[in-house]
Amino acid sequence: MPKVKFVMLLPLTYNDGSTIPKSVHEKIEEELFLLAGGYRYGGIGKGAYRMKSGEKQVDETAELWVVIDEAAEPELIQLVGKFAGMLDQETIYLEKTGSTVDFIPPSPPGGGNP
Repeated sequence: MPKVKFVMLLPLTYNDGSTIPKSVHEKIEEELFLLAGGYRYGGIGKGAYRMKSGEKQVDETAELWVVIDEAAEPELIQLVGKFAGMLDQETIYLEKTGSTVDFIPPSPPGGGNP
């Protein structure tokens, strides 16, 4: 059954510039693994966000991909909100892509259809 891909931008530092401990990222990875059965890191990039105060906040983030059944979307949204609280963020970027994902097992010996 096809699944839906989401992209989350995970901050690498708190808003004050201090590094988020590896143990915090490992906790986030574990929770995503429990929900989705896996995750993938894409690239690291820098971007800016306008805070509620109007102040410009520049962050370095890691792109994190997760693939879930569409029915699990509310659970993922709740989890990302929890991450925002853990990381003292006003928001965390979460993008539902227009793509669907299938995980294809190996073909049987001889290349025939399963």
